Amino acid sequence: MTHTNDESGFIWKDFSRYVEVHAVRTGWLVVWGHYADAGAKKHIAGNRTYADLAAARRRVADAAMELTHKPSLAQEALQRFDQFPFPQHEPLDRPDPL
Repeated sequence: MTHTNDESGFIWKDFSRYVEVHAVRTGWLVVWGHYADAGAKKHIAGNRTYADLAAARRRVADAAMELTHKPSLAQEALQRFDQFPFPQHEPLDRPDPL
């Protein structure tokens, strides 16, 4: 299942597992994890920011595989990602590392 609303970008769900991609100031934020207590609690397994959508796409596949352990579901997440109408987004330069 994939959906979007004004508050979020791409969201892929498989039962209690999810992967999200959101436009942020420095690029694309990918967040993945699972829901508990019938969706009442959202547990984040990981998150990472990428400068471009190609890198975020790879993380979507890796996160779906990490969560489900099924290549077919990772492929489904990628197909839905590829069909999703992402907005135009020009990330700002990342700050220098500390």
